[in-house]
Amino acid sequence: MSSSSKRLRSVGPESVSTPSRRSTSAKFPTSFPPTCMMTNDQRQQVESKTGDLYSDCWDYLTDDQWLAQGELLADQLGLDEAQVAGKSVFDGGCGHGAFDYRLAKLGAKEVVGFDLKPNPKMSLFADAPQVRFVQGSLLEIPFPDASFDLVVTSGVVHHTADPDKVFAELARLVKPGGRLIMGVYGKYGLFPWSCWLARLFTVKLPMIREPFMRKVCDRLKLDPIWRYQVLDYLYVPILHRFTPKGIRERFFEKHGFKNIERIRNLPPERASSYVNRNASYTYDYTSLSSRILFGHGFITIRGDKPSA
Repeated sequence: MSSSSKRLRSVGPESVSTPSRRSTSAKFPTSFPPTCMMTNDQRQQVESKTGDLYSDCWDYLTDDQWLAQGELLADQLGLDEAQVAGKSVFDGGCGHGAFDYRLAKLGAKEVVGFDLKPNPKMSLFADAPQVRFVQGSLLEIPFPDASFDLVVTSGVVHHTADPDKVFAELARLVKPGGRLIMGVYGKYGLFPWSCWLARLFTVKLPMIREPFMRKVCDRLKLDPIWRYQVLDYLYVPILHRFTPKGIRERFFEKHGFKNIERIRNLPPERASSYVNRNASYTYDYTSLSSRILFGHGFITIRGDKPSA
């Protein structure tokens, strides 16, 4: 275990406290250099700002919305009882913890939710004692190699300062014969391009600051999921995008994974329980119109680590 792991905090359902809502814009620089040029201090600042931004988003979810999010993500990743029961699972970037609760309900033997600043609804975990949460950075995960049967990370790696190092950390956690599933934002398309343009005014310059946008969301009484989408696309400090081929070659094949395949996104009728058929979840990458609008969309790929 690295020396940095001493700063990490492992907590069970009985001891997690919910962070208070706050804006971080006054504490940190409003823009940062390219990730390849960041100092360690700058990376820590980025991680702290990112953790605060998402932790705040989840405070607005109702219990029903929270439970639905866990069920939806499990469906999107193609995970059911047959694939989860009796297994140890690592969730990299667990956020609000609903997915971890769902994994417990699907019969997982052990679930570790790992995040910069976990913010689960702990009052709902009384019947899921096999779930615990660990606070820390995916750049340095304080677990030995081959610790888990299943490693999952969705919507996280594209917000990290060093995606290659993060994937290497996740890959080493997978037991021989185990599986890794990763979901990230895809390149190209009109929507990603419009997000890039908007981020010039929200992140790079910035002219429309995060506290102002939070007030707008509050004034409009924006649905918590749409609130998350606004802050996620427009204000998180780092946002990388990828292609399916790049993910396969740069990450999975490089680390020796086999049976690599892209998982189909949810059909519109299932994803309508999210927010009005949110594009990230309903994206049909076989459709020309979808490719024009959303490029590669949200890319979820799984691979198996060969048995020893």
